[in-house]
Amino acid sequence: MKAPGWLSDLLVGGVAGGIVGAVVSVNLVIFSGVDDGYQASPGDVFGHNPAVGLLALVVLIGAPVIGVILARRRRLRIR
Repeated sequence: MKAPGWLSDLLVGGVAGGIVGAVVSVNLVIFSGVDDGYQASPGDVFGHNPAVGLLALVVLIGAPVIGVILARRRRLRIR
């Protein structure tokens, strides 16, 4: 049984985008100067700099969405 194309796009793109988003978000937090670095909680990040906290949150949410979009476009272009 073969998975539908949109399901594979959702899984592959979402996971790949989530990994990239997590790496970018953690590096953003580290470079912003939060005291605990990668061990900082979201509350620590927002307490240190709300703009960095919001940007990290946008990256964490947006990267999987962009990953799904890119996976879908790539699969449809290949056919």
